[in-house]
Amino acid sequence: MVDSPIELKTPPASIHQYTIASDRGFHAWAYLISAFAIEMLVWSYPFSYGVFLDHYATHEFSHVSSSSLSLVGSLCTGLMYFASLIIMPVIYRYPWYKRHIMWLGVALCTAGLIGAAFATELWHLLLTQGIMYALGGSMLYFPAVTYLWEWFSEKKGLANGLIYSGTGVGGVVMPLVIQALLTKYGSKTTLIALVWNYIFGSCAFTNLSCKGTSFCVIIPTFPFIKPRVPVAHIVQTRPVNTDFLRSSRFWILFMSNAFQGLGNFVPTLYMPTFATALNLHSGGTISLSLMNGASALGLVFLGYLSDRFDIRTTILISAIGSALSVFLLWGFATTLGPLLVFALTYGFLAPSWSALWPRFVGKVAGDDPTESSTMMCIFIAGRGIGNVLSAPIASGLLQPWSGTGKALFAYGVEGYGRLIIFTGIMLVGGSVGALYSTFESPTSSMGRVARRRGSTSIP
Repeated sequence: MVDSPIELKTPPASIHQYTIASDRGFHAWAYLISAFAIEMLVWSYPFSYGVFLDHYATHEFSHVSSSSLSLVGSLCTGLMYFASLIIMPVIYRYPWYKRHIMWLGVALCTAGLIGAAFATELWHLLLTQGIMYALGGSMLYFPAVTYLWEWFSEKKGLANGLIYSGTGVGGVVMPLVIQALLTKYGSKTTLIALVWNYIFGSCAFTNLSCKGTSFCVIIPTFPFIKPRVPVAHIVQTRPVNTDFLRSSRFWILFMSNAFQGLGNFVPTLYMPTFATALNLHSGGTISLSLMNGASALGLVFLGYLSDRFDIRTTILISAIGSALSVFLLWGFATTLGPLLVFALTYGFLAPSWSALWPRFVGKVAGDDPTESSTMMCIFIAGRGIGNVLSAPIASGLLQPWSGTGKALFAYGVEGYGRLIIFTGIMLVGGSVGALYSTFESPTSSMGRVARRRGSTSIP
């Protein structure tokens, strides 16, 4: 096995002029802002799918059950997460194709949205808004975030939280925009209008001369999505070290992440339909928007905490805090006020879990860039598995049960009582990650070296 993640064509002295310090400087922060913008563009649509779900179930696809329609949203987000296992190894093996892959992703996203605009059957939506958009979004997004470990070391948690908060920022406005468009124009015109953001918004990323884009606040990003060391100097990558598969702490953190993923997406997906069941039609869209907005703040906050305090503390804050919000706030919400309080609390605590991934990676792989990238793929995919499975499980639970019409508050609304209980239990399951320190130290050689030296970064 090669000792270094890269081999260089030129001597270290000549490479030094290209190497820029991490965690500070214009290039690091320009990369961070650019990755944030791409995050905002790619993920705000899937995390607003609950608005589409509520509209589809009462208009164009009223002949299809809402539980079946929910598969489109969970499949989209789940595949976007899970695709990291395929896309990330490819772009690390062929890093000079990252830009090409990103543009292909833009094309697939736009094709998926256009295809969904003309969909007439459930399988049409699954193929276009579900699968095509997911593959395109992952191809656009993951190449951009692969440089995080190059540009940030000591501030990885904060940087990761800031990037991921782009979903929340976009998610504040997008549900309201989508709802307004759907109400006035219907799904076909709405989806075609959203394509504008990909064609012209992406054009604005690389060409300042593009005019009239509806994402005019996004600065040109592609030029700043780049490595600290030019790709031309990378000629060989290191084989993946699979020793982590024998690590108990890896499996504890992986299972914790999977449990959290099973519960995480449920409130985001079903909030609009739950509000409709309470005759709070506009309340669902407002709640979803607030939930996404709160997640932006939560991601930054939890990322900051993970840099400053023991990771076990932040795991418990996110897992137990979000579970309590489900049991005590969602479970007792039958009017708009409590529902909005739940949206803010849950949005701040649950989606922010993803800001902990860099610290999960560090506990298993140390600070080795190659192993860290592999670990990050696995934890992202773990969230995807949970998201994909959550929709069919929720569909089975979202049926009248013994407590329907009898249990107090939201627990007695249609089949939402069982859904609330399931979501809370899964989020509590995420807290098992706090037990990781009971087991052995990181398995990677780089992780052991970092621990022996007391080092937390690689220059």
